[in-house]
Amino acid sequence: MIDSARASAILLGGPWVTSSGEAMTPEERRDARAYAWGYFALHADQRMKLFNFFLILAGLILGAFPAVRSMGADTKFAALLPLLLTLAAFTFWRLEERTRGLVKRGEEALRFLDERWPVDALLPDETPHVLRLIERDDYLTDRIKQRWTVKRLRLMPISYADSFRLVYVTMAGVGLVLAAWVLLR
Repeated sequence: MIDSARASAILLGGPWVTSSGEAMTPEERRDARAYAWGYFALHADQRMKLFNFFLILAGLILGAFPAVRSMGADTKFAALLPLLLTLAAFTFWRLEERTRGLVKRGEEALRFLDERWPVDALLPDETPHVLRLIERDDYLTDRIKQRWTVKRLRLMPISYADSFRLVYVTMAGVGLVLAAWVLLR
């Protein structure tokens, strides 16, 4: 039987407690952190590889377009390459959204574990503790954004998701414009 203190710790996501209400051993805590970090690292790496592969594919398609166009200037089949670029941009964007969600799940698990470090939540200067990496990064990024909107005109940090979306939308647009150019000439 689980006592009320353990039951409330479980319900509130308490410190280092298993689903059965038992306190986690140091090995179990280490395993939990390794599992969460491994999950996060795997999907973050997949996300970067996915984007790199898209850049290579887009470069090949854009590089092949002038050569295919010069082979048959009157043919409309050359429009297939830019349309392929648009399709690839859409497909890779959807894969990026899925992978980004998986990375976020890993971040959530790491945030949960970071909150259970036996350290003070805040340092004397009111910033999150340096061992609470995700919470500290969120705090510092928010501060930069506030400074950008209030005090100075400088570029605020852009997220990977925003950067990737910009590239996917740009490449899809380039594909559509090139396909329209071929078909309307």
